[in-house]
Amino acid sequence: MAKARYYIRVIHKGREKDYFDFWRRDLRQNTAGEALTAELVGFDVAQAGASVEEAIAAVRRKHAGLQIDTQSTRVDEAIVD
Repeated sequence: MAKARYYIRVIHKGREKDYFDFWRRDLRQNTAGEALTAELVGFDVAQAGASVEEAIAAVRRKHAGLQIDTQSTRVDEAIVD
């Protein structure tokens, strides 16, 4: 069965508010004055899967306890066997 590669964004623990401020509100500094960057608030995981749900489930298992931004999941058009 052919699988696609998905890029799934995982949020660093304790950075949930900073993550959404950075990506959704386009803020570049948090209330403590700390500069926000993509790497500081989260990271992307490339995961193969037969469906987006399968890929997200695999990432949830690998990074248990961390929140995933499912709305930011991207798919690579290339097929992975």
